[in-house]
Amino acid sequence: MAKIHEARVEQDADGRVIIERPKRGGLGFGFGVLVGIVLIVGAMLAFVYSQGSFQQAAIEADRMFTSVERQADATIDGAQQAANESSGTLTN
Repeated sequence: MAKIHEARVEQDADGRVIIERPKRGGLGFGFGVLVGIVLIVGAMLAFVYSQGSFQQAAIEADRMFTSVERQADATIDGAQQAANESSGTLTN
């Protein structure tokens, strides 16, 4: 339903007609809804991005841990093999 706005019509001393219309208040409900939707979508994107970043960091940490574990196992195996060889030469 259309709103009815009051306008004031006057005539100045020179005979010109002056029409004063009231200013519309605020930006309106539609603008508020649009801003709300943009804020919600922005918050959702920030949340999804942060969750994805944490998941990626966890995956890379797991890969690094696995790599370090393999290197440590190889080092231990090499040290045991060297110890076995050196003890074999001492007994011979």
